[in-house]
Amino acid sequence: MDRVEDDPDPEFHTHTRLYADRRRWSHGCIDGLLRAVADEALVEVFIADTELRHIHHPYDGGADVILATPAERDRVRDRHTDWLSIHPAGL
Repeated sequence: MDRVEDDPDPEFHTHTRLYADRRRWSHGCIDGLLRAVADEALVEVFIADTELRHIHHPYDGGADVILATPAERDRVRDRHTDWLSIHPAGL
């Protein structure tokens, strides 16, 4: 029997499509993509290096940045304090 049929609550199943593209980095090469995310024409976009050590997840209200180490995270945080949320919990 299929896993979907075995699930006691199939109402919570989600399906998504995935598109992946590999590009050589150059200044401005993702500007159109970021504009589409800001305009909510695209959602669930992830931009990463080929080793998945640096991941940028932009969305219409901001972005999440995931880095390889806490030290790298702290350097980026300290260098870009204007990117941080003003929410007391940092959300």
